[in-house]
Amino acid sequence: MENRCKNCLSEALCDLIALQDLISNYQSKYYGQYLVEIIGGDTIPLLLITNKCAPLRLLDKTMQLETMFFRIESIDKECCCVTVTLLRAYDYEGHHTNSIVDVVRLERTTTERTIELCGIVAIQPLSPDLLKRNIIIEPKW
Repeated sequence: MENRCKNCLSEALCDLIALQDLISNYQSKYYGQYLVEIIGGDTIPLLLITNKCAPLRLLDKTMQLETMFFRIESIDKECCCVTVTLLRAYDYEGHHTNSIVDVVRLERTTTERTIELCGIVAIQPLSPDLLKRNIIIEPKW
């Protein structure tokens, strides 16, 4: 059963990678890379849910970043591993946040991590709109 779950997760992750590749590499004869402009980027953000039913959180000490938001970069089906890029989350005031309810924008970082899929039980894709939102703070008065 565990191997079947790993295969399902691998297939689902491969689908997400294929969608990201389609978005970033699609070139229309008449409209060029209009698909990237419509979507606003080449990333489908996601959460990885652990076997404890909680989002996986990773830490980058050099960037002082803890996050549970990721972009898939590659998958190794042989080793059941996935390489992800960490996404930095911001709230309405432009501060970093780790609370999913406060997130209004995600920003791609340069930090990549490789994760074994044996501890992952589910994938939750998020809206790509989170990557293109601008945070506008209006004065109260």
